[in-house]
Amino acid sequence: MRQRLTAGVGAVVLVVVVLALNFYQLPVVALSPGPAEDVLSRVKIEGGTQVYDSKGRFYLTSVGIDDDVRFFEAILDLANRDVQLRPRSDIYPQGESTQQVNQQNADDMDESKVLAAVVALRKLGYTVDPSAVNVTEVRPGAPADGKLRPGDRLVRVDGRPVSSIKQLQRVIQGHHPGETLALTVRRGDADVAVRVPVALDGGQPRIGVVLHEEYGKLPVPVSINTENIGGPSAGLMFALSIYDRLTPGDLTGGRRIAGTGQITEDGSVVPIGGIGEKIVGAKRQGATMFLLPRGNCGEAEQHPPLGLRLVPVSNVADAIAFLQSKPGDPAPRC
Repeated sequence: MRQRLTAGVGAVVLVVVVLALNFYQLPVVALSPGPAEDVLSRVKIEGGTQVYDSKGRFYLTSVGIDDDVRFFEAILDLANRDVQLRPRSDIYPQGESTQQVNQQNADDMDESKVLAAVVALRKLGYTVDPSAVNVTEVRPGAPADGKLRPGDRLVRVDGRPVSSIKQLQRVIQGHHPGETLALTVRRGDADVAVRVPVALDGGQPRIGVVLHEEYGKLPVPVSINTENIGGPSAGLMFALSIYDRLTPGDLTGGRRIAGTGQITEDGSVVPIGGIGEKIVGAKRQGATMFLLPRGNCGEAEQHPPLGLRLVPVSNVADAIAFLQSKPGDPAPRC
């Protein structure tokens, strides 16, 4: 009788433990291949500008994020080569809520669309100049710490109007370390005079801020419809799609081309995260070619996809040149 009771109690305890584990949320996120979405069909050119159709596809790629991973789900994820478990803090930094991170990803996506339009239009010969420069971050301990604030809009530097990062950089580089930069910034509704010393950082005179350029009305109105996808990594595919829509011919060459890469104002393509998951998503979509930042080659080669050609690029111009090349021409490789 005692043995039966012990066995019964043990079974109950086991059930309770199993149920408890099933409801326990682990401090990890599961990253998996997200959807690959056609970009060309999402690009809208307004204002009566001539547009051109292509027979192929340009796909942006994404990473699926599961931030509610339970114990037994994690066991299954560990057995799935296409799923990666990462500490939750890698995606959702301590002190930032899920809503804050999601909003930042949405803002990054919007910014990538603007930069893609700027880069593509400049490549097509349009003049596109920034209309304002804002401070987005002040480095702790830097000369600007305690003097400039995130959200400040630069109005004048040493008495001269400023509307681009290059203008500010030229003025800063004309100062010696220890000299003072006279800035006027718009803070809220008021113009505020700020004096910031210049210091050497990496051998260059700097003041220790991260800046963001704003652009007003573009010479060709462009919009891109994206739904529940965030982050800056679709910039390369956005720029190529805009360029293709505004040029005769077919940049895709009838091919299904996927890719990823954050771009900067000068068209550079910089490394991003989640390259392995994005490659798998591209392959599932039927893509035969994958454009990626050259800086991601090492990680990409750890996920060699059969039938999917990896094409590393350093900037948007490299990608366009490759897509316009003829069979047999030298091609970039990881």
